[in-house]
Amino acid sequence: RSGVCLEENSTEVTITVDPITVGGILSSDATVCSGSNSGTLTLSGETGGVVRWELSTDNFVSSTLISNTTTNLDYTDLTVTTKYRAVVQSGNCSEKNSTEVIVKVDPLTNGGTLNSSTSVCSGSNSGTITLSGETGSVVRWESSTDNFATTINILNMTSNQSYKNLTETTKYRVVVQSGVCSEANSSEVIIKVDTV
Repeated sequence: RSGVCLEENSTEVTITVDPITVGGILSSDATVCSGSNSGTLTLSGETGGVVRWELSTDNFVSSTLISNTTTNLDYTDLTVTTKYRAVVQSGNCSEKNSTEVIVKVDPLTNGGTLNSSTSVCSGSNSGTITLSGETGSVVRWESSTDNFATTINILNMTSNQSYKNLTETTKYRVVVQSGVCSEANSSEVIIKVDTV
């Protein structure tokens, strides 16, 4: 108001209050086999928009930025265990990270190598077969007297298998599996049984 003049309003300003940023929750952790894998990560419960995604193979000591502003992220053909997170921002509020997910990558199964074949005398013999160079855990041993047309499963999850007093030529192999990867067979050894 100026003196006896009528009052006049100024222009107006608006103070826009943005909600506090909430990073949200990613789903979900997964375990995959190295090399041939795929999946989709999904963000939910966030407040604000996705600014970018980030991945890391060293627990976010360093990270790789992913130019993706959607709430879904696809991954394919990972060869190392990888963590992911989304970065969210609500208006002028600070950025916040989502929860992290880890995609654990199991190495490809390698069945390994059994030590050398040998010949023994029928009925009175013994020895130990040893597995080396495998990647994964021993699931079982298998033996066969007909070149694995039929198989006998041996409940042994160690890297050594003993034999004793064989009367027929017998082949042995090991079944190995690395995490969620497919099983693989080791090399085979043959214990040739000579008759008297």
